[in-house]
Amino acid sequence: MQNYSEKTFKNLKTDAPAGPSAALQVGLFCFFVMTRAIHPTIIDASKSVDPETGKKYFAYGEMTVVLGETVVTLIVAQMMALALGGMKEWKAIWDPKPMKVFSFIGFVYALGDFLEMAS
Repeated sequence: MQNYSEKTFKNLKTDAPAGPSAALQVGLFCFFVMTRAIHPTIIDASKSVDPETGKKYFAYGEMTVVLGETVVTLIVAQMMALALGGMKEWKAIWDPKPMKVFSFIGFVYALGDFLEMAS
C-alpha cells in the first residue's frame, strides 16, 4: 500500500478553471430557448398561401433549407478549425473514428430539421 503525505501532491494544481459565469450561462440558456420557441413561427412565416385553396405551402423545396444550412455549417466549421487550430486541427476533422460519431449526430439533426420543415 502506498503512503501519501502533503509532499506527494505539493505540485498538484488545485485551481480548476472558472468556466463561464452564471450570467453568461443564463443568457445562453435564454437565447437557445427563445431560438427554439420562435423557430416554428419563422418556418410558418416563410410559407406562401395558395390563393385558390387557402392552404400554406413552401415556395421552395423542403430540403433546400436543410442542405443550405449544412453547406454553411461545413464551411464555417472548417474555417474556424483553420483559424483556431491551424492545419493540424483541420486535419483532425477528417479522422474516421470521430467522423462516424459526428456524422450520425448530424444525420439525426438533419432528419429532425426535415421533419420540422415538413410539418
